[in-house]
Amino acid sequence: MASLEKIIKGYIEFQLLNGRKPHSVLELTKKLKIEESVFYSHFSSMEKISERIPVLALENSLKRIETDESFGEFTAREKLLGLFFTLFEELTVNRSYYLFNYTNIQEISSKSKDWKPFLDELNTVIDEILSQAKQFEEIKDRPLIGDHYSKGFKLVFTYLFRVWIKDDSEGFATTDAAIEKTVNLSFDMLQSNQLDALIDFGRFAFKTKVI
Repeated sequence: MASLEKIIKGYIEFQLLNGRKPHSVLELTKKLKIEESVFYSHFSSMEKISERIPVLALENSLKRIETDESFGEFTAREKLLGLFFTLFEELTVNRSYYLFNYTNIQEISSKSKDWKPFLDELNTVIDEILSQAKQFEEIKDRPLIGDHYSKGFKLVFTYLFRVWIKDDSEGFATTDAAIEKTVNLSFDMLQSNQLDALIDFGRFAFKTKVI
């Protein structure tokens, strides 16, 4: 096993078996029977492991997607659905770790240090997909907000993560249904006139000072 994978796997197992995080790099490396120098060749601190775990799930998802020869022919909507379905399959590999550490929805946000690198990378990936959608006119490229569509999918992920954390259905069928409904709804909002009507109402409400 590569050193990076060994450290991450050991870190996760340590937490789950001991009910706490390692107190120090020394404690973890002694448990894994590796030199501290090996640890520091991959991570600058223990906290960086927590940041790397969800990022690795996203990276593995992208690798799986890239091996699908038909993925490049998908519409943007289909790519978003494929991305989220695959991502939650990858998260399930270490589900016990996420259950142990992240039970509150407030922790899965841009303010959470553990999740910021993941959310930044997810934003980049989704932005690329939505750029394609604009190019092929699958969604409407609106002034001012068109460049920020991908940021809304942070909320989508937060909601789906919460559903997944509580999901006790067979084969995580509830999560799958939530992915399909939420991603489709989000895409529909960018595609149809519903968002335009909502924006127009917001401008009216601000102008009239009613809200």
